[in-house]
Amino acid sequence: MVQLSDHGELIDKFIALPFSRMFMYGELNASLSYLAYIQSQGVQLAEFRSCGHFPMYSNPTAMWERIAYLHRLCPTD
Repeated sequence: MVQLSDHGELIDKFIALPFSRMFMYGELNASLSYLAYIQSQGVQLAEFRSCGHFPMYSNPTAMWERIAYLHRLCPTD
């Protein structure tokens, strides 16, 4: 999965999704090579303090608040 994220088509498929996209990550992963690129392609970044690879375990409340925020910004019909 890491190989696909860093060098494969996974990022391109994610960017091409026909709806609002958010990429969530912990601050310990803030050096991911593709963050600036996906942000430049319209992906909203959500960095969580004091978290690593799994913000849903380290800070689930903040993660769900960000999901709710995205949903409020981009309601579906």
